[in-house]
Amino acid sequence: METFDFTKTDNEYMYNMGSNMILHIKRCNHGVAVLYFTDEMSNKINIPDGIVVYTYDYQDINKKIIQKAIKQDYPLCWTDNYTIEYKKIEILSIHNQRKWKILYHKK
Repeated sequence: METFDFTKTDNEYMYNMGSNMILHIKRCNHGVAVLYFTDEMSNKINIPDGIVVYTYDYQDINKKIIQKAIKQDYPLCWTDNYTIEYKKIEILSIHNQRKWKILYHKK
């Protein structure tokens, strides 16, 4: 298990899928990351056949929703949870750790 810190500038996670494919998750800003793929020479490639990225319904955490790609990228919001499947096999599970510290003040 690894963590991905949205507070670190240029934070990047890489997962070698074999067959000359590397999955990347790269932080764009404090709220958004992008998931994309490269070959072993770091050339960006099209989303491999068989990749499906799911997010989950807020009211029913068991209901998967297919995440839409934008060109060759999947935008990921740090407040959501995701599952990445390759050929119907789960390869990554991403769970946010967002927490709020709520302070109250006496009246």
